[in-house]
Amino acid sequence: MRILIAIFTIIFALNSCSSIKYSSTYSIKDNYKIEKLTNMLTELGGDKNEAKELATLAVTHSKKLANDYNLVSPPQYHNFLVNSGQRERGLCFHFVEDLMKEINSRGFKSFDFKWGRANPDKLDEHNVIVVVKKGSSDFNNGVILDAWRNSGNLYFIKVKDDPKYRFKEWLEGNKRIK
Repeated sequence: MRILIAIFTIIFALNSCSSIKYSSTYSIKDNYKIEKLTNMLTELGGDKNEAKELATLAVTHSKKLANDYNLVSPPQYHNFLVNSGQRERGLCFHFVEDLMKEINSRGFKSFDFKWGRANPDKLDEHNVIVVVKKGSSDFNNGVILDAWRNSGNLYFIKVKDDPKYRFKEWLEGNKRIK
């Protein structure tokens, strides 16, 4: 009987995991999210036009990466697939690296980008991009860009306000995203 319950539990768990496929990297529903992120980035002291360009890029490219990674939800299950060799990419630090490649190709002048890291070297380690005003060292007031947490649906919040993670700037990571 215990084996039967275990089999049903595994089948239920696998069926509750779903593949993420965005039919479009932009939808009309993204306008609110882009506007809200634009306002947060402008409040950092950034140029309004650059803030809107960065917000649009972050929201849409996060979805593109989710599609590229053939992402499944929840993201922790996708991590299992990557770590067991069934998927090539899609861990949180892959999102940081690949989103930063696209951001760096745009040459933003109003913002600096930092690598945020929580729970380093632990099972629940998490990595994000943190946007700060150009020349600022105020990491805790920076804005988190987290494409992994909601499976490609960009999550953003000020570092100091994140209810789940306590991010610190990772200097070694900063070298990897320049």
